[in-house]
Amino acid sequence: MQRILAVAVIFFVAFIFVIYNYYYAVNFPYQDDFLLIQFIETISQGGLGVAGVLKEMFRTFNDHKAAVPRFISLMEYYATGRLNFRFYIVLVSVNLIYIFYFLYLEFKKSRLPLIYFLPAPFLFLQPLYHEISNWALTGMQHSYLTAFTVTAIILVSRRSNPAFYGAMFCCFLATFTHGNGILSFPAIIFYFLCLKDFKRAILTTVFMITCFLIYIIGYESGQAGKLPNDVISFLSSLFGFIGSSMSLWSQPVLWSAVWGIVMVAFMVFIVFKIARTYFNEPVTVKPGTVELLALFAFIFITSTVIAIFRSWAGSTIASRFQIYASLATVIFYLMLIDYAAFFRKKSVLTVVIGLSIFYCAYSYYKFTGMVAGQKTTYLADVYNWKTNRNMFSVEKSITRNADFYLTPGYEKGFFHLPDPVVEKPQLDSMFAAARRSEVDYQIYMEKWDMERLSREKVEILTHYFISSTELPARKGLLGDRFLVLKDRQNGQLHLANANPKVEAREKIVANGTYYKPGFHSFFRKDDLAAGAYDLGILDVSDEGEKAFFLLDKSLLVTTAGLTLQ
Repeated sequence: MQRILAVAVIFFVAFIFVIYNYYYAVNFPYQDDFLLIQFIETISQGGLGVAGVLKEMFRTFNDHKAAVPRFISLMEYYATGRLNFRFYIVLVSVNLIYIFYFLYLEFKKSRLPLIYFLPAPFLFLQPLYHEISNWALTGMQHSYLTAFTVTAIILVSRRSNPAFYGAMFCCFLATFTHGNGILSFPAIIFYFLCLKDFKRAILTTVFMITCFLIYIIGYESGQAGKLPNDVISFLSSLFGFIGSSMSLWSQPVLWSAVWGIVMVAFMVFIVFKIARTYFNEPVTVKPGTVELLALFAFIFITSTVIAIFRSWAGSTIASRFQIYASLATVIFYLMLIDYAAFFRKKSVLTVVIGLSIFYCAYSYYKFTGMVAGQKTTYLADVYNWKTNRNMFSVEKSITRNADFYLTPGYEKGFFHLPDPVVEKPQLDSMFAAARRSEVDYQIYMEKWDMERLSREKVEILTHYFISSTELPARKGLLGDRFLVLKDRQNGQLHLANANPKVEAREKIVANGTYYKPGFHSFFRKDDLAAGAYDLGILDVSDEGEKAFFLLDKSLLVTTAGLTLQ
């Protein structure tokens, strides 16, 4: 009965995770996703031949040769004539479940009851790394390279020649999925060194050097790389990267670094335990240990490389990297129950399961507002692109520089978007029918000046937030709230995300309401053309039902910035 319950819980957590990712996914490209549109636009012009297609597929972009994601987009283009970014997010979810299955396979070797595995789904299948689980290209890069790495580990553990060469092919694919994919080779070398299999360790090194030489053909350096400014920032980034599953709490940099140090110290202890075999000392190594250590080694080496080249800009704690932190935490737990009898006590297990459930629930609480805001932003930009050929999800400079392939891709049909949540005639009729409200919506504006570091300079970015915490009335957890802006001069209409701010924790628990009343919208200084804009709020339910509220203030946009009137 206990096993059946454990299986049911694991499947339930996985099901919620997959449905959550699918619900908040939109078939709309964001930032780096444009790379796939550019690739297909180049291919669609024809005349490249096989050599030309391979050259484009392996072209460097921002330090990475994303050949595998490009290949997937090419196959979809040949099969359907379109790119579907929501489909790519489904592939990401499949990869994440497969990676989780690898963790289960290694746990299974311990022969412990399945209930001991229950903390793992709560610690791993949650939205901490939502930039992977809900971002098409970034998600494919990190999930595929990790899936290739764990497959390589599975293959080398079979200790046969065909499996070894299969593992080398997986490492090759990982290398041409994301820049740190080549670090899968050192993880496999580490695996063989733990087993004192020097022949295969040397062969893996040869394959790695060969793969690296292929990688640097046509390589172009990106803009993010620079050596660290000091040792403290390097170490903070190194351990904070590994331990950033603790970034949910206050003082995220500190607690992430502390957690990373604890996990690395324990892994070093296990490595030294295994290293005693080099001195012919008797050592008991539990099944699955070396495989889990190899994956942790991949995470540690990745963290080291990222800390070396990116810690100059501050902490390397970022959602797109936190899949590795979540993996590291699960690996740490699986090793603890293998090597520390204390963590196999039923009372301790009960506490760990309880803490894991709380951690998972808190992660959903903390990130759902952000994930939902991204969904609403993309839905707004589906309308904005189809109607006005503009986007608010990325900076104007990005769409301006990408226009030479975005517009042709849209006109050719492979950059295909779903139907917008509302059409312009509907919005026109809503504005025409609405009377200006005499109710004070208590709208206010905040102006933030932000610094953005690059290798050459520090940019000052001006951001504006238009908000109310009073009206319109509170929206439910599902559905979307948009800010509608109507240009008084030419009648052009724009949509922007207006999901409200998240309610305080105690009110969520007491009242069961996730959002505050009102709305919250973000604009950059140059998002909107100069002019005066009437404002309205549009609520759209998942069933397509709409409610419109004309606001009591308007927005004035000038070269000096944004002001409410």
